[in-house]
Amino acid sequence: MALPSSAELESRAAHLLAAWRVLDTAVRVVWNERLTTTAGRAFLRNGRVELNPTLLGRAPDQLETVLVHEAAHIAAFRLFGANIPAHGRHWRSLMRLAGQPPDVTHKIPIDEPRRRPARRRRASLYLRVCDDCGDRVIAEAVRYGRCHGCSSRDSFLVMRAPATVAGRAALERLTLDEVREACG
Repeated sequence: MALPSSAELESRAAHLLAAWRVLDTAVRVVWNERLTTTAGRAFLRNGRVELNPTLLGRAPDQLETVLVHEAAHIAAFRLFGANIPAHGRHWRSLMRLAGQPPDVTHKIPIDEPRRRPARRRRASLYLRVCDDCGDRVIAEAVRYGRCHGCSSRDSFLVMRAPATVAGRAALERLTLDEVREACG
C-alpha cells in the first residue's frame, strides 16, 4: 500500500483541527525518513508534523492514529496554550473526541537499530582554583558556587587532566600562576 501524500495528510489534519474548533487549522505534514523509533512528532509553535515512513509503511493501519495523536498535540497547544502537560487531560480529551484511544506510545514493531559499540567516557580529574585566594580542589566533577577559602562567588579557574595517577600529580604540581597563564 502506498503512503498518502503530504497534501492528503495536511487536509486530514486540518479537518481534525476544525472539528476540534481550532481557529488556525494550518498544519504542515511531512515524511521524515530519519526517524527511527518514533512514529511521529509534532512541532507545536510552527504547526508541523513529521511522520516516519518506514514504521507507518509497515503498519499503515496505524497511520490515522499517529496523525490524530500528533494533530491533537498541535490543537491542545493552540486551544489551551504552552503550559499544559504533553499527554494531559486536554490532549486525551481531543483524542477521545476523534474516536482514538489516548495511547502515549505506538505498538509498531521496531527493528533494533545497529548500534555502534558504546564508547567509554574517558574519566577526568579537574583542578578548581579560586582566582582570588588560590584555594585548590581536585575532584571528578567541577562544582561552582562559593569558594571555601574566601567565599567569593564563581571566580574559579579550571584545569582538566586524565583520571590517572600521573594526571593527578600533574594537577597537584601546577602553581596558581601556571593555571592563570593556561586559562588565559
